[in-house]
Formats: sequence, structure tokens, C-alpha cells
Amino acid sequence: MPIYELLLLLLLHFALIEAVHLCPLLGPSWPALTDLSSDAAVQTALKNITKTIDDASSAGKFSGASLSLEVFDTGSSNALLTYAHTAKEINTTLGVSKVDENTVFRIGSTSKMFPMILLLIQGGFNSLQDPISKYIPEIKVAADELLRNSTKRDNGIDYTKWNEITVGELASHLAGIARDYGILDLTEQSSLLESLGFPALPPAQIRPAACQILAAGSANPVVPTSSTPIYSNAGFQVLGYVVEALAGGEDFEKVFEKKITKPLSMSHTFYTTPNSSLGVIPSYQGEYWWDFDIGEEAPAGGIFSSAKDMSTFGRAILNSTLLPRSTTRRWLKPLSHTSSLDYAVGAPWEIISFGNERPIDLYTKSGDIGTYSCVLSLDPDHKAGFVLLGAGNNTHESLALASDLVSKSLLPALEQAAKNQAHARFAGTYALGTGNSSITITTDDGPALVVTSWVNNGTNMFPSYMALHGITDPSMLDIRLYPTGLESPGQLSFRAVIPPPLPSGIGPFTSSCITWVTVDSQVYGNVGIDEFVFNLDGKGNAVSVSPRALRTVLSKTK
Repeated sequence: MPIYELLLLLLLHFALIEAVHLCPLLGPSWPALTDLSSDAAVQTALKNITKTIDDASSAGKFSGASLSLEVFDTGSSNALLTYAHTAKEINTTLGVSKVDENTVFRIGSTSKMFPMILLLIQGGFNSLQDPISKYIPEIKVAADELLRNSTKRDNGIDYTKWNEITVGELASHLAGIARDYGILDLTEQSSLLESLGFPALPPAQIRPAACQILAAGSANPVVPTSSTPIYSNAGFQVLGYVVEALAGGEDFEKVFEKKITKPLSMSHTFYTTPNSSLGVIPSYQGEYWWDFDIGEEAPAGGIFSSAKDMSTFGRAILNSTLLPRSTTRRWLKPLSHTSSLDYAVGAPWEIISFGNERPIDLYTKSGDIGTYSCVLSLDPDHKAGFVLLGAGNNTHESLALASDLVSKSLLPALEQAAKNQAHARFAGTYALGTGNSSITITTDDGPALVVTSWVNNGTNMFPSYMALHGITDPSMLDIRLYPTGLESPGQLSFRAVIPPPLPSGIGPFTSSCITWVTVDSQVYGNVGIDEFVFNLDGKGNAVSVSPRALRTVLSKTK
């Protein structure tokens, strides 16, 4: 094809992006990234992250908090970026004098990731469908009592319906149970509460911190099961007992060490309070919160760790080091909406969606306990992530801001790096050695690989695909190849996505992206007309492509 014709086609496609309502599939637009440490776009973003956080810290945005950040990917055991900021307001007599990647922080509710993955390691994903009463005998007693006692059974306000609650509902905050039991109860500040107009409580109404409160069925529910996510630390306290039951009664701490910290060599991660010399201790209340014991709720929020160890853990999730890949894929999915359209809930993921061109979901888990905070954030589309740890005043707000700053720089760079690598590996013209068959594939300002010309045995396939998809305006035809995630040795699978013409309308019924419905909707000889397979060389670069419905293989010519 003459160069001027190719340039004209590219210009037409750039204009087409503005005219066509692109409807990408959920998931990555390009194959998995490799060698991020040498990618120019990523390196620029990492430098920008360092400068942005330095500037925010200098401007007092982090309220004197100490910070530890690591950005990581699955391609290396080394971090892409290690950043640390040490606040002036720390107790160097008890703790470290300078924060680094091995400095230990409390990670608060990010601890919930550990009982969750232990459930999956020991019981698999199917265990999430089990009733919680299967694993906790005391809860089974409460569930049976509820069924026998009509007064309790009919009272949905004062009695939790333990017979309904599954392991998965506890894991995804859909059990409807109370947030905590007997910990951080305001009865500890009874004098203050009474001065504010609350009545004094008789001893019988003060709840002890013990699981028998759950078993007795006397704890009030918050909402019905599976109605709306309601955050519950107590749910993960109970899941800690499920982990022990699955381990044949072994203590959670021993299972935690045996299944996670030792296999992953997480030497700076602790279930119980480590020596303070390993950690950063804020001057104000740091010693109190470092030593604060949350007892049986430890699986929900009591664990200590470092940025390096949490990066190791995040990398292990993305790499499916501890789980089958099919289990990881099931785990990295939302289970409920929240009232924010860009914020969903998993088990126990807090799923944040970014991007207008296509959604990029970050699977995060944040945690706070006193003067300590943590955010673990995974990007499955790009096999990368980051962890932020904070210690000091207002650390939740500080880490939320820092997470925004990191994401704003990192995600576009990862997307650009994926596009650049895909262009280098797959873009070009593919043709038969004899006959008039060829296809040209490139990238543009939109997602995925783009087909800019396509001829089979002398027939222009663009009008053919227009006819098959009911498109009458040539300017509205757009063929983009998305990776499916299916692969064989030396081969990668893609599907062509062709956005259908949108009807005129005013709302989501007429404007929603429905290409997920149309994939594989047209087959020829039991082969989808949208199915493409690239054959790769030893370096992972495409050497040929097969539009499989055409029963042909086109070799890369340039």
C-alpha cells in the first residue's frame, strides 16, 4: 500500500474515533505488559509521582504524616518506585528515625485481605457459598434456635438471621451484621456520652468482646442479608474462625504464617505486635496505637507490615502465586454496587473505577487504626499496583490524596506503555505469499489494535462486515481487536469488536455499551467471524495472524 494511502487511512481512523461511540470490552485493551522498568512513559510517570508527592508534602497536604510508597508490577520482584517520607513528629527513641521500604506500620483493615486469601487457599471459591453455620458450631446453634423460636424468627429488627448468612456475604460486607462487637464501643467514654445526653447503661447492656455474642443471636442486624454493603469488622473476626475451622482447629496466626508470610518471605509482617524498633511511631498517641490490642478482631484489622512486604503480597495476588488463576479471576470481581457509580465492593475489595475511554478498575483495600493507615491497590489490567502506608495525624485523608496523585500519573502511563508495546509487537501488514489477501493492523488514539484495511482473495472485507453488522455509513465502521486472555504456546487470542449503530435516545437504555452481547454472535462454520489468533516468535512478537473464519493465515510482511 502506498504511504499516502496508509496516512489517509490513519487520518480517517483518527476522525472516526470522534464519530463512533467506541464500546470496549471490560478488561485490558492490549496484552500484558512486560519490562515496565525500562518503559519511557512509565519512568516519566514515576518521576512525576515523586515530585507530586514531594510538592504536596512541602505544602503541608499530608499533615505531618510519615509515608511509605511502593509501585510494583508482576514482571520483577523489585519495585518500580520506592518512596518514603519521614515526618518530624516521630518518636525515635521507640521507633525508626528514618522511614524506608522495610519500616513496619499497622495496616488496619487491609488486614482483611489475609483471612480472605486463606479462605480461598483452603476452601476454594465454592466455600464462599457455604452457610457460615457450617463452620461455626455456636452460630449453628443460634441459627437453629432462630428457626425454632417463632418470636425471634418473626422479629427481623432485633435478631440476626444467621441461618441466611453465607461465608461470601461476610467476606463482601453483605451479611448485614454490626460493624464491631465489644471493641471501640462508646461505653468506654460513658462519662462523655452521659454529658451529651445519653443514658447510663446497666451492666447487662454492655457487650463483651467475644464471639459468643454472635452465637447467642442477640446482636441486632443493620440491614437484611445481601441488600446493601454495610462495612463489618466483626464479619472478618468470624471469618478468622472459619479459617481455623478449615485448618482443622489450628490457630489463625499459625495458618497465616504457614500459608502466607513464610512462603512469600514476608519477614516484616506480623500478626502480633512486633518490637517497636522496627516501626515508625508518631509522637502523638503513636505508642498507644502501636500497642493497641484488638483481640479477636485481629484478622479484621490487627496486622503489621511494611511497604516491601505488602508489594510482595500484591504481586503474589496478581501472579496467582498462592491460588489457581481461575480462582483469582473469580476473586477480582465486584459483588455489589455502592451509591457511587465509580465505587463497587468485592470480597473485601473496594473497587475504584477510572477513565472515560474505557473503565480501568483498581482493586483496593484500605485500612485505618488510630494513627496508622494503609492502601493496597491492584491494577489487574496492567499487572501492576501500589501500596501506601501512613503514620501520623489524619492519615486516612493523607493516603486518599496520595492514592489519587499516584493513580492520576500511573494509570495513563501504564495504558500508554501497553499501547506502545502492543504496537511494536502486533502492528503491521500481514499478507499471503500468493494471491490478493492482506490485513493492516495498527494503533490509534483509541483502545485496542485497529484494523485499517482488509482484503481477502481480492474482496474488500469492510463492506462485507458492514453488511453483516447492519452498518450503512462507511464512516461508522470500526474494527478493533481486543485480547481475550486465552493463549496457547506461541499464540494469543483476540476478538474483533465492532460497535453497532446507536439508536437516538436520551438515557442508558439507548446509549449503553452492548458490545459484550455481540461478541461471537455471528459464526461461520462454527467459528466466530470476530475471532483472530496471532502466532508469535520466541520474543513474543507477532509473525502471522489468522482471521479464523476465513480459514487462512497471513504472514507479517512489514
